Amino acid sequence: MLDSKWGLRFVSLILAVFFFISVNNVFGNMFNTDELSNDSAHTISNVPTEVQYNNKSYYVSGVPKKVDVVVTGPQSQILQAEKTQDFKVVADLTEVKPGKKRVEFQVKGLSKDINAKVKPKAANVSIEKRVSKTMKVEPDVSSNHINPNYQISHQEVNPKSVKVTGGEHQIDKIAYLKANFKESPNVSDNTTDIGEVSAFDRNLNKLDVIIEPKDVKLSVEVEPYSKKIKLEPELTGKPKDNKEIKDVDLDEEEVEVFGDRNKLQSLESIKAEVDVSDIGKDDTKKVKLKLPDGVKKATPEEVFAKVKVK
Repeated sequence: MLDSKWGLRFVSLILAVFFFISVNNVFGNMFNTDELSNDSAHTISNVPTEVQYNNKSYYVSGVPKKVDVVVTGPQSQILQAEKTQDFKVVADLTEVKPGKKRVEFQVKGLSKDINAKVKPKAANVSIEKRVSKTMKVEPDVSSNHINPNYQISHQEVNPKSVKVTGGEHQIDKIAYLKANFKESPNVSDNTTDIGEVSAFDRNLNKLDVIIEPKDVKLSVEVEPYSKKIKLEPELTGKPKDNKEIKDVDLDEEEVEVFGDRNKLQSLESIKAEVDVSDIGKDDTKKVKLKLPDGVKKATPEEVFAKVKVK
């Protein structure tokens, strides 16, 4: 290649580029480790907390399960800490006696070159005598888990009782143990799935206790969604021979309608359209119902109207 004119030009170009890079230090900053040694700040989110206490005799509530940690220091060490997360956030209650306390979090396991601040900085906790109790679970499937065209006809949970452990005061506050689907299925058929048990007080505030087993088998049977609503006559046409309608009496005061739960919930009545254009005397007519949007069917589908004229 060197014997050719173009070969010499190519070699000259390579040498020129090499000398340009050397003189101007083009890649100097790219591989400069000084940037990674500069101090920077970063937030490591959702770091699990660890509570240290005598868990055989006492129960601690009020400690958040996860916190955020703001770390400041050399960027290389911060990146390593974030990647490995080989540090822990501790609430040390080993020397604390029962009662309500405020405990500050400690970060352990970080390099001495890294400064760490926990958000929140502290937690208000309750330390109580540890108590365990077997309690009954009630199935409580949310309507949000049911297809809008269906409603629950029957539900049950297995096992029917679970072991609950917590502070003595917390256990006494339990009014309900409710099992709801752990996932969010759109149930439109009889279904058995995993349910999660939670404890609530009388005001339906969730309580911080340990439930064993936490997951249970939850079964639900469904049927088409329906509700009973008022039936109202709606007259159309004019009677014969200049007669006037004195009264219209339907043989049903209400009907059961089926359809989308979200649309039917606001529905208060449905119309029975009575055509009186061919009526010249008291008569009884079979009437079809006027189904609004969202109503798939009604039971009964037809009613009778007694029409009186004057």
